[in-house]
Order: sequence, then C-alpha cells, then structure tokens
Amino acid sequence: MVVTCFVEEASNTKTGRATGASYLYNSEGEIAKDRSNDLISALTEIGWNLLSPLQIEACPLGLSNSNYKISCGDDGPLLLKVFGPTVGNTNPDEKHIQDCGFGAKVVHRLGWGRLEMWLSGRAMRRDDCDNSQILAELANELRRLHTVTGRNHNDLNFTNILVSYSLDVATTHLLDFEYAGPLDAPFDVANFFCEWMYDHESSRWFEPDSTLFPPEEQARSFIAQYLEITDSASSEVSSFLKEVQVRIPHVHTYWIDWAMNNFSDRNEYVQYAELRQLL
Repeated sequence: MVVTCFVEEASNTKTGRATGASYLYNSEGEIAKDRSNDLISALTEIGWNLLSPLQIEACPLGLSNSNYKISCGDDGPLLLKVFGPTVGNTNPDEKHIQDCGFGAKVVHRLGWGRLEMWLSGRAMRRDDCDNSQILAELANELRRLHTVTGRNHNDLNFTNILVSYSLDVATTHLLDFEYAGPLDAPFDVANFFCEWMYDHESSRWFEPDSTLFPPEEQARSFIAQYLEITDSASSEVSSFLKEVQVRIPHVHTYWIDWAMNNFSDRNEYVQYAELRQLL
C-alpha cells in the first residue's frame, strides 16, 4: 500500500490533514480516492519508486488551482496542480504557450490536474515591485511571452510569477496560463498594475489598497523596459500607458464577472467583486 504523508510548509500555509491511506486533500476537504489512484498510476508510469511514503506539501502559488510539491524517496520533486472549479485542460491557448516553452514542462496530464517539472523559486511579493531588477526581468519575460506566443497571460498576479536567484541575479518565470487568450499587451500590463493593490497572503486578500497602485514614474519605467525603450518619457511609452489606462476598467469587469459567475455563494468573493466595482 502506498502511504501518503503531508508535511508542513515553511510559510505555515495549511497543507491539509495527514493520513495513512492514499488520499489527497486540499484546503476545501477530501479529494476523491480515485484521484489518488490516478496519481499513483501516473507516478508509477513515469518510473517513480513508491516504496517510500509519498510526501505532499502545499505551495503558495496560483489562486484558481491547488498546488503541491510532491516527492517520494529519491524521486521528485514535481509540482502537482489540482484544478479549481474555473480551470482545466481545455484552453488551447494555454497548451500553445506551454508548447512554446513557457512555464513548467508538463510531465503527465490528468483529467483533474497535471504533474509538472518543479521550478525552484518563490512567488513574487508586493515589495518586489520596488526592486528595479525584478521588474525589468518581468517586463522582458512578458515581452518574450507576447512576442513568441502571440498570446496574453490574462492573470498576471504575484502568485503566477516565480522569482529565483542565481549568484544574486534575479530571474522570473511566468506560471499558470489557464486564462490565456488573444494578444492584448496593454491588458496584461493593466492587470499586473491592478494586482499591486492586493495582498494574496492576507486573510483580507479581497480588499484592495489603491495607494499601492504603481505611480506614473514606476508605470512608465516598466512599460519602457517592456518596449525596450531607454527613455521612459518618450511618446511611445506615453501612448502605451494611455492604452493601459483605458483597459483598467475592463480588467476590473473581467474579474468581477469571474468572481460572481463562479463564487457568488462565497462571501469573500462577493466582497472582492463589490470592492472592484468601486474601483
């Protein structure tokens, strides 16, 4: 019998309940046993030796999905992504982006989730927005995504941006392309700027702080880096910034509709939608 063992994460994020049977849990409760069987079959298929307990550790990445770091003895780690109610494997734009080499390589697809290669790093934080190197790396990575794939990310929040360091040099990776769609670069930038107002690590994650929206100087600097322009006061940057500002109400509407169409029975999401309506 395969034993599943849950371990606590360093950030003290709740990981679910420990169990001696091969069940998987997330923050909402028990996931059906057949999913555990699917997972064990997938790990066996890719060559894992499952004689040791399977270690499952929750990860503070993504908002729509539940993400876990899994390992077993000398095998792993891999990322196990369990789809939330609003996402899945059906977006062709997501697969196109993955096929272009963005995000973590998919190791095995399941009907309710997937296994991905493990990427070292941490989720981006709000205070990283004051780090010009990280913002420049992100602007370059976003431009590369748009140029290579011709697609938008559409969900550029801090939990979908992985920050890693090598010899004190920061790099960024974009994650989770479930909401990807046709290219509209100013929309992606507008969405990212709006996310500066939210603290996804807080229990009051649904409350925006409008004072944290990027000031014009920072917005221009990010856009100039994205456009590969040295002068942030140039007319090209001004024109792009205007397009970003035009799309901000559309960003709010996008996420208001998302919350109310999928989570209208959950009070924090209703508050999230109401507060975005005020914005």
